[in-house]
Amino acid sequence: MPSTTPISLAARERLRDHQAAAAKAVAVHSAALTRLDAASSRRAEVVAKQDALVATAAAEVAAAVVEVARVMGADVAAAVLDLSKAEVHRVAKETHA
Repeated sequence: MPSTTPISLAARERLRDHQAAAAKAVAVHSAALTRLDAASSRRAEVVAKQDALVATAAAEVAAAVVEVARVMGADVAAAVLDLSKAEVHRVAKETHA
Protein backbone atom coordinates (compact mmCIF):
# COMPACT_ATOMS: atom_id res chain seq x y z
CA MET A 1 0.00 0.00 0.00
CA PRO A 2 1.59 3.28 -1.09
CA SER A 3 2.33 5.92 1.49
CA THR A 4 0.42 9.17 1.29
CA THR A 5 3.37 11.08 2.76
CA PRO A 6 5.05 13.14 0.05
CA ILE A 7 8.68 12.33 -0.65
CA SER A 8 10.99 15.26 -0.10
CA LEU A 9 13.08 16.72 -2.88
CA ALA A 10 16.25 15.89 -0.89
CA ALA A 11 15.18 12.22 -0.64
CA ARG A 12 14.56 12.10 -4.39
CA GLU A 13 17.99 13.60 -5.06
CA ARG A 14 19.63 11.04 -2.73
CA LEU A 15 17.80 8.26 -4.60
CA ARG A 16 18.96 9.61 -7.98
CA ASP A 17 22.52 9.96 -6.67
CA HIS A 18 22.42 6.39 -5.39
CA GLN A 19 21.06 5.09 -8.71
CA ALA A 20 23.73 7.02 -10.63
CA ALA A 21 26.47 5.66 -8.35
CA ALA A 22 25.14 2.12 -8.79
CA ALA A 23 25.03 2.50 -12.58
CA LYS A 24 28.60 3.86 -12.56
CA ALA A 25 29.83 0.97 -10.39
CA VAL A 26 28.25 -1.57 -12.75
CA ALA A 27 29.79 0.21 -15.76
CA VAL A 28 33.24 0.17 -14.11
CA HIS A 29 32.85 -3.56 -13.44
CA SER A 30 31.79 -4.20 -17.04
CA ALA A 31 34.77 -2.25 -18.38
CA ALA A 32 37.11 -4.16 -16.06
CA LEU A 33 35.70 -7.46 -17.31
CA THR A 34 36.23 -6.36 -20.90
CA ARG A 35 39.87 -5.46 -20.16
CA LEU A 36 40.38 -8.78 -18.37
CA ASP A 37 38.96 -10.71 -21.32
CA ALA A 38 41.22 -8.82 -23.72
CA ALA A 39 44.30 -9.35 -21.55
CA SER A 40 43.50 -13.05 -21.14
CA SER A 41 43.07 -13.42 -24.89
CA ARG A 42 46.38 -11.68 -25.60
CA ARG A 43 48.10 -13.83 -22.97
CA ALA A 44 46.69 -17.01 -24.54
CA GLU A 45 48.05 -15.94 -27.94
CA VAL A 46 51.50 -15.20 -26.51
CA VAL A 47 51.59 -18.49 -24.60
CA ALA A 48 50.52 -20.42 -27.69
CA LYS A 49 53.28 -18.80 -29.76
CA GLN A 50 55.87 -19.50 -27.08
CA ASP A 51 54.66 -23.10 -26.74
CA ALA A 52 55.16 -23.50 -30.49
CA LEU A 53 58.69 -22.06 -30.25
CA VAL A 54 59.52 -24.41 -27.38
CA ALA A 55 58.14 -27.40 -29.30
CA THR A 56 60.19 -26.46 -32.35
CA ALA A 57 63.35 -26.06 -30.26
CA ALA A 58 62.73 -29.39 -28.50
CA ALA A 59 62.32 -31.10 -31.87
CA GLU A 60 65.59 -29.56 -33.04
CA VAL A 61 67.38 -30.83 -29.94
CA ALA A 62 65.92 -34.30 -30.46
CA ALA A 63 67.00 -34.27 -34.09
CA ALA A 64 70.50 -33.20 -33.06
CA VAL A 65 70.69 -36.03 -30.50
CA VAL A 66 69.66 -38.49 -33.19
CA GLU A 67 72.26 -37.10 -35.59
CA VAL A 68 75.03 -37.30 -32.98
CA ALA A 69 74.00 -40.88 -32.22
CA ARG A 70 73.99 -41.70 -35.94
CA VAL A 71 77.44 -40.23 -36.47
CA MET A 72 79.12 -41.41 -33.25
CA GLY A 73 76.98 -44.26 -32.04
CA ALA A 74 74.56 -44.24 -29.12
CA ASP A 75 77.19 -44.99 -26.45
CA VAL A 76 79.54 -42.17 -27.44
CA ALA A 77 76.63 -39.79 -28.06
CA ALA A 78 75.37 -40.45 -24.55
CA ALA A 79 78.78 -39.69 -23.07
CA VAL A 80 79.39 -36.59 -25.19
CA LEU A 81 75.90 -35.15 -24.67
CA ASP A 82 75.80 -36.06 -20.98
CA LEU A 83 72.73 -38.24 -21.44
CA SER A 84 72.06 -41.80 -20.47
CA LYS A 85 72.13 -44.41 -23.20
CA ALA A 86 68.48 -45.06 -22.46
CA GLU A 87 67.69 -41.37 -23.05
CA VAL A 88 69.54 -41.40 -26.38
CA HIS A 89 67.63 -44.52 -27.44
CA ARG A 90 64.32 -43.01 -26.24
CA VAL A 91 64.87 -39.81 -28.20
CA ALA A 92 65.87 -41.77 -31.30
CA LYS A 93 62.82 -43.99 -31.00
CA GLU A 94 60.43 -41.04 -30.47
CA THR A 95 61.98 -39.10 -33.34
CA HIS A 96 61.57 -41.97 -35.77
CA ALA A 97 58.11 -42.93 -34.56
